[in-house]
Amino acid sequence: MKRALLAFLLAGPLAVAGTVAAPALSTTPYVPPPIDFELSPPVGASEELAAGRVVSRPLKAPKRFDLVGLRWRSGPSEAPLEIRVRREGEGWSEWVNATRDTEHAPDPGHGERDSTRVSEPVWADGADQVQYRTSERLGGVKLKFINTTGTATAADRAETAVRNAASKGITGVARLFTATGAAQPAMITRSQWGADRCRPRAPSAAGSVKAVFVHHTVTANSYSRSEARSMVLGICLFHRNTNGWDDIGYNFLVDKYGQIFEGRNGGLRRANVGAQAQGWNSQSTGIANLGDFSSAGQSSAALSAMDRLITWKLQVHRTPLGGRVTLVSAGGSLNRYPAGRRVSFNRISGHRDGNLTECPGNALYSQLPRLRRAVEAGSDTTAPAPPQNLTATSGSARVRLDWSDNREGDLAGYRIYRRTPDTQYAPIATARASAYTDNAVRGGETYHYRVKAHDTSGNHSASSNFATGRPTVPFQ
Repeated sequence: MKRALLAFLLAGPLAVAGTVAAPALSTTPYVPPPIDFELSPPVGASEELAAGRVVSRPLKAPKRFDLVGLRWRSGPSEAPLEIRVRREGEGWSEWVNATRDTEHAPDPGHGERDSTRVSEPVWADGADQVQYRTSERLGGVKLKFINTTGTATAADRAETAVRNAASKGITGVARLFTATGAAQPAMITRSQWGADRCRPRAPSAAGSVKAVFVHHTVTANSYSRSEARSMVLGICLFHRNTNGWDDIGYNFLVDKYGQIFEGRNGGLRRANVGAQAQGWNSQSTGIANLGDFSSAGQSSAALSAMDRLITWKLQVHRTPLGGRVTLVSAGGSLNRYPAGRRVSFNRISGHRDGNLTECPGNALYSQLPRLRRAVEAGSDTTAPAPPQNLTATSGSARVRLDWSDNREGDLAGYRIYRRTPDTQYAPIATARASAYTDNAVRGGETYHYRVKAHDTSGNHSASSNFATGRPTVPFQ
């Protein structure tokens, strides 16, 4: 009976899978349409605890959500605030600090809203219940939810599964064709993280890049590599729709895996003005690290990614890689310096150096000297050695490739290239280990293979020796 029911439930989705999946068949990953919704807790949803904190009762959201934050009408404009989430039937997350960092904001006079009585967004990863606690009662609370992973409802989850399955193979190969160039680091572009779902209200103003401010987003550290794209989209939607800004505030973002994300629109090679360090935006670029680095430091992969990004970005604008720079404050309510004050900064500074904030967290702030030294020393342009001793072992409708391990400490992996007697070499896959099995072959045909190594700085080796495989025809 269960099998019959399952077959019935799958019949409809499978029948239209081609139609549903069609938009996903592109060279960028499928990005589900984001959903914004809100909830006004009923009167009496909060209660005083003996310790003096106000804690809401568990609040059930109408749909699953990936990002949550608060707005309120009365009470402290920058109230100390914590949020925790869970999915029904599971345990609560840890309490996460969601107190707004007021200096992630536009410069005065640039036309973007300097919002108050709003929290920082908290990553929830498909939760459906939330609690918040604060130091005193807040009036007119609204919980703002965003779902960016296509999991809000059961129907959404079914459609997302079909589309992801359809696009997985195509995008897996398409990523091999992403051009990194000699200097620009590999980057997840706005179109790849779904910025067409978070279109800017207006083009960014032009400024200059004399310095770099490093931030953290104060969101959860427990996210997967694939979830990082959804986090960036969620932050963009929160910045635009809840804070009222024109676009995502940061110029770039980096995750703990070393993935780099293009931030505010038009800022790859242009000095566009962000909303990341009030009073300094028009003279700097801002890089946000996904996560909270108050007590735990950022990963080596992320620091290496920031090294490559900062080196490239400063070179694009013909800005020195090290030393100090003098900036002129544009002011702001919590700026450390009044408008018009000339202030000397390290070329790469923490957000707290210019504003009254703890950002980018004590642990990451203590890593900035290491980052400065790496940038000042210049980026790595040395390619890995070509892989050696490539062999091909043919089997039934498959060819297994093996080669000797490279010894470079910064090795990121290998790219496998294949051709037939009638075609040119083209990339077909990536591998982290020194082995790969090609199952996308026909029995009785001849295939030639080469392998290249690539490192964390985006340098690619020359080709390995070539190896030839001729898979056998499967037994019928």
